[in-house]
Amino acid sequence: MHELRILPAWPLVVFLGLMKVAYVAVFTAMGGQTIGKMAMHIRVVSTDNRTLSGAAALRRTLASLVSVVTAGLGYLPGLVGRDRRAIHDRLAGSRVITVGAA
Repeated sequence: MHELRILPAWPLVVFLGLMKVAYVAVFTAMGGQTIGKMAMHIRVVSTDNRTLSGAAALRRTLASLVSVVTAGLGYLPGLVGRDRRAIHDRLAGSRVITVGAA
């Protein structure tokens, strides 16, 4: 384990970042829910209540990363907007809905 410091950090950071993007995008495209969304009983759907396409799910995921990097500024419209949709939801044509507990 002491040799771990010899390795450059950036390949690991890039790999973990790609895994995170793939996890969120694929789960969102396949059923609208990550494991955390399942636990919170929420789901991401398109504005016409359909499952998001793969492209829309990836666009939403990448836009949400920009919101995180900007200290959460992209989430402000979701808190104060009339339709409660954050920037990444607007860009992807999506919204978050509540689903019944199983």
